[in-house]
Amino acid sequence: MERRWMILLDSYEGLSKKAVNMMSAVVSEYVKYVVPVKTATAASADEISANNLIVIGKAESNPLLEQCRKKGLIDVPGQEQGYCVYVGESLWNPEGQMILVAGTDEPGVLYGCVDFCNRYCGDIICRDGAIWKEDFFELLFGKKLNEWRISSSPAIKTRGIWTWGHVIYDYRRFLENMVRLRLNEVVIWNDRVPFNANDIVEYAHSLGIKVIWGFSWGWGTSCKKILEKFDDRVFQELKENVLQTYEKEYADTGCDGIYFQSFTELSTDYVNGKCIAEVVTELVNDISGELLERHPDLHIQFGLHATSVKNHLDIMKKVDDRVHIVWEDCGAFPYSTVADAIDGFDQTKDLTGELIKLRGSQEQFGVVLKGLVMLDWSSFENFSESYVMGERTEAFLQRRQISKDRVWKIVQGNWLKNADYARRIIELIAQEGIDPMVHALVEDGMLENKIMLPVAIYAQMLWEPGADTWELMGQVAKYPCVSNV
Repeated sequence: MERRWMILLDSYEGLSKKAVNMMSAVVSEYVKYVVPVKTATAASADEISANNLIVIGKAESNPLLEQCRKKGLIDVPGQEQGYCVYVGESLWNPEGQMILVAGTDEPGVLYGCVDFCNRYCGDIICRDGAIWKEDFFELLFGKKLNEWRISSSPAIKTRGIWTWGHVIYDYRRFLENMVRLRLNEVVIWNDRVPFNANDIVEYAHSLGIKVIWGFSWGWGTSCKKILEKFDDRVFQELKENVLQTYEKEYADTGCDGIYFQSFTELSTDYVNGKCIAEVVTELVNDISGELLERHPDLHIQFGLHATSVKNHLDIMKKVDDRVHIVWEDCGAFPYSTVADAIDGFDQTKDLTGELIKLRGSQEQFGVVLKGLVMLDWSSFENFSESYVMGERTEAFLQRRQISKDRVWKIVQGNWLKNADYARRIIELIAQEGIDPMVHALVEDGMLENKIMLPVAIYAQMLWEPGADTWELMGQVAKYPCVSNV
């Protein structure tokens, strides 16, 4: 009789529920029977010995995983979001097999299942010429699986995407694809809060993703014009607008924080004799101080463009240390919007190192990396009303994808050529930064429809930036969830 696969879990709640659903879907794709699912405590000894087992959970709450840990089969990292995956001979029957996914915490359980579905099912299972064997894809889980063991935790704890909200066309699928890349934070910028903001936050939280809402503190499509008119009256109006916007629009959405930009997106240090660094530091400290007095637990990210302040870092050090600076436009790729712009990379790397240490050892350093895909500014317009975010038809998604494939073809070529520059910056941040935040600009790129290879490479680098770049790219290209142009 065929030895079938059975999933044994310790919890079907929260992120563990998502993990189990993911594993069940993947195995069910390759077998011709319904895969049974039970809690580890409900399975009988006969069932445990008679079946191939997929055991999912946290070692301390799953008795089967705890047995395997004591036998030395799994070594779960102590770090947050860590996991161990083991594929090999069953502990309970030498003729059977088992897949163990043991997480340090709930996110670790989920990310361990993601890594199995991506890396094992896309790469490890296909080794030793197996792909050329007859009926290979039909027999993936019907034959003896290649042995595999991995113990892993992320080099960067906060791994995210930055985007305008109106170019997220299906927020559920967008967030689901973030999970497949083990990304856990999204910064969503809008002129006005989406009408369905609470639904978006709730769905993101169900997937272990934090939502940071972004809005303007004096940013505009022409920062120079804003600064030219800036005086005490404009400042007070801006301050009152920011306070009201947060409290009336965002405070009750359940979000995990806010992100703002001001008027630093310029290539000059001064406008009309005003030092941009001085003006923005005063503005940020005043407004954020008032916000934090009213809302002491509010997480605030300050999106700061290095182009206008990098010569005045002594001033930027004075930004309220409760505000987390997220740096942009720090030089060559991976800060450039074009992945082919690598001139001046050494200076860019030096500046990154300087910024990491700017505000001392406790600074939670943050960056937005670019060179992927960005908004179509030729058709952009600001809109002053709220709207329903991320609800479009399938027909719209497919039409939009055609035009974006042309863009991704160029982006992908540049990324494959220059990916190591991005890896080197991420590695520096991981080594020198304290609990850093790394986001990538991925806006209007149809992430809800396809996970393009450059985005997947970026996401993998956040997890293991010390890996060989070519090995990492070859590995990621095989992930079942990843598309190539």
